[in-house]
Amino acid sequence: MKTQYFLAAMSSLVLVHPLGAQNFVDILPGTNNVPINSVNYVVDGIDVSQTSEASGVAVNRDGSVYLKSVVVNDGGVTKTLDSFNSLGATVTNLNLTSQAGGVGVFDNGTVTTTSDISAYATSLAGVTQDTDLLNYAFYDGVSNLPGSSTADFDLHFAKGFEANDFVLVSERYGNTFFTIVPLDANGDVIAGANTLRFGGPATKGAYQAYDWNSGYAAESYQASQAFGFSVASIGKFFEGSAAAEQAVYGFRIDNNGEADVKFFGLSDNSFVDNPNNPTVPEPSVAIISMIGMTLLLRRRR
Repeated sequence: MKTQYFLAAMSSLVLVHPLGAQNFVDILPGTNNVPINSVNYVVDGIDVSQTSEASGVAVNRDGSVYLKSVVVNDGGVTKTLDSFNSLGATVTNLNLTSQAGGVGVFDNGTVTTTSDISAYATSLAGVTQDTDLLNYAFYDGVSNLPGSSTADFDLHFAKGFEANDFVLVSERYGNTFFTIVPLDANGDVIAGANTLRFGGPATKGAYQAYDWNSGYAAESYQASQAFGFSVASIGKFFEGSAAAEQAVYGFRIDNNGEADVKFFGLSDNSFVDNPNNPTVPEPSVAIISMIGMTLLLRRRR
């Protein structure tokens, strides 16, 4: 049994599910990714447009850098992804323990480590619930991690993803890999579906494993490593697989590459009318931050 941690500080017990068989689809620049054309941010209340990726670190700061939208080339069709799947999340099957070293969440200069595993799980769920690049999960100088055949944790979103939605992954330094496996409405691995391996099968050079270098890096921690981005379609979980296309309610994360990541559920349509996840509590007003409210007002069908 594992403890399930809710973003709203609730808890219960759930069964640990096995990783299951994996059919890897590598998400790399030019391979299985959805290419990024431009990125828009909000920094100190000001819109910042980035029409070409940065080279190395362009800006160091611990203050928030909000992702506002990403313009992508989806099979020849230009799409502006400006709706975020940020209406609630939970972390379950957390196989990291308080003995795990070098693992934590960096949130605008505040660090939460696994030494307090409950606080870490809440912070980890929170990483998915804003669009701030400077709120992410890190793995640095690690020890006492789960074995290579054991997932680190599961993420469940209050709203399911449909096949025409997207996931954007931010990885500090853009050089290493991790995998995500799709989960169904019961929190189980979708049998026969693909495993998306962001960054490919091995560690690479700086910003070589991801499509876009944001140029933004923290000021107080790993200041020489900016955040790299890659976007993949949710449909990639099913392309050429034995699984029927269906809604995806979460991801099983296996971070053997010790990636430093943040997950963004993205779409050019609102998530409000996507299917509800029965395993995630209804979001409350307290969960939705001011930035989240701004994004909700901008969503459309």
